[in-house]
Amino acid sequence: MKVPDKKPLEQKNSDVNDVTLYRKKKKRAKLIRNLIILLVIVAAAVPIWIFRDTIFEPLRGIASKIPTTTTDSTGYPIDLSGRSDYSFYSMSDSFALLSDTYLYSYSADGGQIFALQHGYVNPMAVSNAKRIVIYDKGGHDFSLFNKTSRIYNLSIQDEVIVSVFLGSSEHTAVVTTGGRYSNVIYVYDGNGKWQYTQRFIDENIMQAAFSDDNRYLYITRVCSESGDIVTKLSKYDISGEGSEVWSAVIGDCVSMALRVSGDTVTVTGDSEIISYDSESGNQKGNYKYSGSVRCFDTSGNMTAFVFDDYTDDGNVLVLLDSKCEAVASIAADTGIKSVGVKDGKVTVLTETHLKVYDSQLKAVSDTLLDDSYSDFIYVGNSAVLMGYDKLNSISL
Repeated sequence: MKVPDKKPLEQKNSDVNDVTLYRKKKKRAKLIRNLIILLVIVAAAVPIWIFRDTIFEPLRGIASKIPTTTTDSTGYPIDLSGRSDYSFYSMSDSFALLSDTYLYSYSADGGQIFALQHGYVNPMAVSNAKRIVIYDKGGHDFSLFNKTSRIYNLSIQDEVIVSVFLGSSEHTAVVTTGGRYSNVIYVYDGNGKWQYTQRFIDENIMQAAFSDDNRYLYITRVCSESGDIVTKLSKYDISGEGSEVWSAVIGDCVSMALRVSGDTVTVTGDSEIISYDSESGNQKGNYKYSGSVRCFDTSGNMTAFVFDDYTDDGNVLVLLDSKCEAVASIAADTGIKSVGVKDGKVTVLTETHLKVYDSQLKAVSDTLLDDSYSDFIYVGNSAVLMGYDKLNSISL
């Protein structure tokens, strides 16, 4: 049987249906393509956002990169020509050297990155793994640097700078005095933008430290109560109105250091060390010294102390955990210059040796020194030592 041909109207409807179907398929394909492109962009953007600090770090301060150097040589020892009051500051895989006229930046292998004539009358500095702040103590100016550039330079007029504290990222707390306040503390972010101010009338600020997320600021200050010297520790929320979250009082104690690590806030005083829960302010633990502190250092959940216990044994090296409980202790040399804690190990500098101990204070290494050194800092996997007229490096 012969199949009848389609009528003209039926043919026209079929053509319309084919065109509509084609358009739907094309639209669907375009939608799928756009969705794939979006997913690719998101997949690329997520790791960039997560590692943004590392990726964009080389661009920070690139417009103010400091091209000047005073030497092209690389390696140790580094000569300290025209001996003045040098101080040095660890910046993880690099370090800064500060004199009365210059700020120098060096790589871990001893190569000079830059040399800047700072112009400060009484230069002081603080550093973290990536940044260093230098300031004119008793003056008005301070600057934030990375290892290649100056990021910003600021001045606080009508008040003089007493001290500066740098958080684990870029937040800076500047303590001043002047006017009708004993101390004022100003907080700036990593771009030099002001964020917070707190003023004190009859209390002197000793230290300041930031929480890991830079939302909270912890401050220790010393004052007199009923004729007794006490230290006050307070937590402030600097993300909103700046209100005080909690406060604690430590009697008969002057704070020497303040550290925030995770959920623990630790105050190191001249008579004891005390740890607090960062959320509630409740005391976690404390350790009272049986003698005068010669030197100490803290890192992570460990604190190492060297103190003279006034016995025939001389100095004692004690290692404490985050609850201020003694993990281990050993007799120490009388000529100890400095102690440091890093990656679960303790390093001790004496008149003639650089000694390394594990987390139980068992000896790991003992290096005989070729000269007398006054201090050391950690730079990468080495210790850089300060001598009278040179810097040297010892691999750890």
